[in-house]
Amino acid sequence: MEDKFFAVLLDTVSIQRYVFSTNNLKENIGASYIVEDIYDSHLKKVNKEMFPELTEEYYEAWETEPDRIRIKENGVPFEIGYIGGGNALLLFKEKDRAQEFIKKWTLRLLIHAPGIIPACAFGEIDLNNFSSSLKILFKTLAKNKASFVPQTIIRRHGITAECPRTGLSREVWCRNLPDEEQDYISSVSNAKIEAAEKAKRKIIEILKELNLDKKYTFTDELDKLGQSKGEDSHIAIVHIDGNDMGQRVKEQKDLVTLRKFSCSVRRATLDSFKGILKELDKYIDYIEEAKKYQEQKKELKLVYDGGKTILPIRPIIIGGDDITFVSEGRLGIWLAKVFLEEFERQKVSDGKPLTACAGIAITKTKYPFYRGYELSENLCKSAKRKRKEQRDNGSWLDFHLAYGGFSGSLDDIRESHYKAPNVKSLVLRPYKIQDFYELLSAVSEFKKKDNGKTKFPRSKLMELRQVLYMDKDAQELFIEELSARQLKLPKYKDFDGSEIVKGNQTPYFDMIELIELYPESALNGGSR
Repeated sequence: MEDKFFAVLLDTVSIQRYVFSTNNLKENIGASYIVEDIYDSHLKKVNKEMFPELTEEYYEAWETEPDRIRIKENGVPFEIGYIGGGNALLLFKEKDRAQEFIKKWTLRLLIHAPGIIPACAFGEIDLNNFSSSLKILFKTLAKNKASFVPQTIIRRHGITAECPRTGLSREVWCRNLPDEEQDYISSVSNAKIEAAEKAKRKIIEILKELNLDKKYTFTDELDKLGQSKGEDSHIAIVHIDGNDMGQRVKEQKDLVTLRKFSCSVRRATLDSFKGILKELDKYIDYIEEAKKYQEQKKELKLVYDGGKTILPIRPIIIGGDDITFVSEGRLGIWLAKVFLEEFERQKVSDGKPLTACAGIAITKTKYPFYRGYELSENLCKSAKRKRKEQRDNGSWLDFHLAYGGFSGSLDDIRESHYKAPNVKSLVLRPYKIQDFYELLSAVSEFKKKDNGKTKFPRSKLMELRQVLYMDKDAQELFIEELSARQLKLPKYKDFDGSEIVKGNQTPYFDMIELIELYPESALNGGSR
């Protein structure tokens, strides 16, 4: 039999804006679940309507039996090629059935996932020339996305009230809100809120797999992640993306190897997140034991719900090779580092090592969430750009603490706020993960104690921060004063502690911020 079939390649447009357009964590989580579900239950329901003879197991066969390409067999009308990287490839024997699927699937999304903007490409695929055929499909998809954006929500009319959550028309009475908040809202918000409970049940399954479900739970509220109240209330929005994944997908020679690669990357991402939860379990046990010490209470304020400890982290997206989560502000950089370490340990089907880049945006809890997410995404791009410039194959991370509001691009922010007379930039970020270990080791030197007291006084740390913005004479005077007090700045790479600025650079601003942004119990000389 000729190995040519009709293919449908599915994608979605503006997913980040759809997921992160609200400051309500519950809706962010629900939106992420909806995005994932369009390739799960919605895809299944449409195909079960078209092909009622297919069993439930058939839809998982591309993962459970990747070597078997069933559409080649007699009597098989349809098969999932693969799902991964935000795309789904479907194979059909009949052209009319492929086109019918596109109509039914997009119609279903209009009703059950309003606001989602789907994109499709249709064409032939030759399994004997799979890589080239798939490239043509992706080119068609890109063309379709650029030329047409469908209307997927009900247009506003002058006679309808405005939804306070989305600015769209209020057309649905939402019963899934607390009694005092029930009201008419947009169909987009309502769908996200309804999906949030399904998302929570799904994420609890990960805790069950780790035997942690009796001890912990997740929250859907940003202010219950364990942060301090008032001015010190910060969250960390973390976006992590695998390196060179697009190229590695293109390198898969056929459908079978692509399936195996897609499945193994998805498992690697999930297992890396499980690694974060295991480390958090150890950390929380440590905090519980040290509650009697006021110093340790400052690290994290544990919050409880129904006899369980609320984890200070909430995943929003756990995709094929990327993940976005929100955590208590002082834990974000540490948890991103843990994920990168876990990710590099994972094995995938093509035998090559895995690496990723992370962006960590630390913002006020009440700051617009979408702006914070955009910053985390830009920080991740900054890390990727630096990695490319350095021609490095490892993992990198970049972070930013927003003391108040912020505007402009990341480059604009750093250009306007991190300049000093004798230094090009006060920050050395982004960091290669191996260099970051060394930086953490230097930070721990600032925290060392002598007879129960910190050897390097906090007052001197604050003075160092001010001196960073001064000229060379003021910096040299500060070094002399430290020496008279038998103090010395920590060493880092070419910096031996005798100079604040060297080669138009300084690592000490980053160190000062990390003192506040990294849990002391996890420093321990830069280790976990």
